[in-house]
Amino acid sequence: MNTPALAPLPAPPRGSPRRDRKTSARGAGLLLLHALAAAGALAAVTAPPAPALAEEPSAAGVDLVVDGAPWTLDPDAVRAAIGRELGADVTLARAATAGRSTLVLRGEPDGRVTLSHSAADGRRIERTIDVPEDPDRAAEAIALLAGNLVRDEAAELAAALGKRPPEAPPAAQPSPAAPPAPPAASRPTPPSRAARPAKAARPAPAPPEPPRCTLPGAKTVLLGADVFPYVGTSTLDGTNVVRRYSLNLIAGYTAGVAGLELGAGVNIASSFLCGAQLSSGANLVLGPARGAQITMGLNVAGSLRGAQVGSFNVAVGPVTGAQGGVFNVAVGPVDGAQLGVANVAAGAAIDLQIGVANVAVSDATDVQVGVANVAAGAATDVQVGVANVAAGKSTGTQISVTNVAAGESTGTQIGLFNIATGKVGGAQIGLVNYAGDSPFSLGLFNFIRNGRLHVDVWGLESGIVVAGVKHGSDHFHNIYGIGLRTIGNRPLLVSALGLGGRISIHQRAYVDLDVLGYTLHEPSTLESAATIAQARALLGFRLFPALAIFGGPSFNVSFSSTPKDAQLSPYGSAPLGSDATSTERAWPGLVLGVQAF
Repeated sequence: MNTPALAPLPAPPRGSPRRDRKTSARGAGLLLLHALAAAGALAAVTAPPAPALAEEPSAAGVDLVVDGAPWTLDPDAVRAAIGRELGADVTLARAATAGRSTLVLRGEPDGRVTLSHSAADGRRIERTIDVPEDPDRAAEAIALLAGNLVRDEAAELAAALGKRPPEAPPAAQPSPAAPPAPPAASRPTPPSRAARPAKAARPAPAPPEPPRCTLPGAKTVLLGADVFPYVGTSTLDGTNVVRRYSLNLIAGYTAGVAGLELGAGVNIASSFLCGAQLSSGANLVLGPARGAQITMGLNVAGSLRGAQVGSFNVAVGPVTGAQGGVFNVAVGPVDGAQLGVANVAAGAAIDLQIGVANVAVSDATDVQVGVANVAAGAATDVQVGVANVAAGKSTGTQISVTNVAAGESTGTQIGLFNIATGKVGGAQIGLVNYAGDSPFSLGLFNFIRNGRLHVDVWGLESGIVVAGVKHGSDHFHNIYGIGLRTIGNRPLLVSALGLGGRISIHQRAYVDLDVLGYTLHEPSTLESAATIAQARALLGFRLFPALAIFGGPSFNVSFSSTPKDAQLSPYGSAPLGSDATSTERAWPGLVLGVQAF
């Protein structure tokens, strides 16, 4: 029997400690899934022959029925992941078929998912689990569960991934002892396979100890004061000292500060700071700093646990706390905030940046608020500004005038111009929207690379015939068209612009709810003769994959500078208002048309 290959568990994007704590439980569940799958494969190789608990998927493959799964899950991605796990063809189906191996995925009200497996011989088993928030890791978790269900090894992982504790198994009844057999006739029997004990959770590593406020080999003094290095108390004490209180006129240099250091010029500590440095020129700590650095000029620390307040703040290592100034730089993870005109952070995780320009080069960036925000890393949660750019695999929410997400998955974009090169899992709302794939893009102009594109030809009761293009996302579309009004005292050119939504009610049937504006122009001068505002509800039926017919009622309101041009209905209309410059009339109408592609 071939041992199934197990794909390595992808490393989750690193974030702040709060996010790590939130996802640790789900990560442990995924790890247990892998362990069970590997243990099942090893047991299949080493155990003596025994009746199979469940059939492996046949060469005919497995059906997958998705019944109300969470909207963040891509059914096709889940199908592909299950296929890789089972090593068999998996087909998306609308309903289960009797006599065929079928997996049914169902979403639960509490956010969990239930996966059931019905074997070809009628046996059925199901489990309910929590899934990670990341769509890719959720698909992998479901695929691993599917593999265990097919092999009937899911009893142990339900306790790890479900929120409810598993029921305790009934105590095994001891069997009566058999009489001993003669030694010569005895035959060794293979030992029975005992239940695998649950592995104890590995304790989380202890956080690193904060830097001590002492320095081995250095002398500790209560007070030190210098005009220059070696001009003052350092003339006698030297610089390998730790000062409780330090006063410097032009510049001071000491090994460490465990208290307070004041300087009119520059304060320099070669090893550490535990306390505060205040100066008018610069504070420099070439090692870890715990406390505060405050200056009108430059603050530098090897790592920071506290705050830096100055015109220019630099932390060469991790920051736990805040940097506030004109220009802030952190060459390490930021567990806290950067507040300044320009903020730059390059570390494993960045919590918060607020400024005019924010740049984060990180595996996980939580929040950026500024005029211009740039995040280059695996995951970006929230960007709020005038221009937002996220160049990573996953982007959460962008709110700005211009939003650009160059990654595989984007949550929500709200702005005038929204661009997502990959798939939008949530929504795009703006004037112009572009996406590789999107279920919900609402705007005046929507361009969806893998979205819907139709060519429509329709006519109105008022004698208007229009040919146009309808394109957009799964549920929203834009309409552009040109046409001609053929009845009346003279022909008129027509341009149409609109937007609407689609509701799929069957594989062949749909309902479109649209709002359009028609402008009627004089052919010779292109001057506007009248305008029609229309709301319509259309029922469409697909005759063939590339051909459909549609029709439905409409309500129309016309606007014109002359009463004669406003009367566009062939069976009359109701006046809404009229003055010396305009006339408005309303009437119900009918729309009939055909759609291609």
